[in-house]
Amino acid sequence: MYPDLFGINNFSYTLMMIIGFIVAFAITFIYLKKKSKFNMLDFTIIVLITLAIGIITAILFENIYEAIKHAINGENQKFTWAMTFIGGLLGGAVAFLLLHRFYYMKNNESILIPILKIVPSSICFAHACGRLGCFLAGCCYGKQTSSWIGMSFPSIPGKVIPTQLIEMIFLLILGGVLLFLAIKDYKYELPIYLIGYGIFRFIIEFYRGDERGQIGLLSPSQYFCILFVAIAPILIFSFRGFLFKESK
Repeated sequence: MYPDLFGINNFSYTLMMIIGFIVAFAITFIYLKKKSKFNMLDFTIIVLITLAIGIITAILFENIYEAIKHAINGENQKFTWAMTFIGGLLGGAVAFLLLHRFYYMKNNESILIPILKIVPSSICFAHACGRLGCFLAGCCYGKQTSSWIGMSFPSIPGKVIPTQLIEMIFLLILGGVLLFLAIKDYKYELPIYLIGYGIFRFIIEFYRGDERGQIGLLSPSQYFCILFVAIAPILIFSFRGFLFKESK
């Protein structure tokens, strides 16, 4: 809708990503400051590296999606700088766990437990900002519709479902719930996030109108959603039996 801001081409999405990162970092920082002792410098270093790796894997996964789509259509693939959230989430999660274990814990006590509590809500709020960026940029739109919910985008004929705004609203609600649970020192914010977002994203994918690529009956993102929901119960039992049991 409004991809250009302040006279800069396609800047709205980038700006929303920056705002999302700042919001997520601020929420996490405030929570950690109240709930644990942590080294601000070392934490900032691993967060910045995690962010960089997350961006790289987000681009990598998007190019994998594009390869699938072009292979199905018999087209030659071109490299894209576009990103997919799930790719960034997976790459960033692995990077943070490794950096926390082999860098942060060399000179500091582990902050893994408070991180597991607050990061799911931080991710939701950052992701919500990103979806607003998608809306402004006119990407990640839904299927064409004649219903009242339909919206017009300059580069898309007719009206489409604003899946970006629908997902943004869901993420704000989910993020608020997870933040409340974190403040109340609940233990299973991460599994709740995986189940909640996994189910929502699986459903909303059916209403997406942009080409997602498809493997069988489902998009690549939907297979990851199934994985998210499947591993959530495993995490609950793991947290109960090991991580939070040891923290008592």
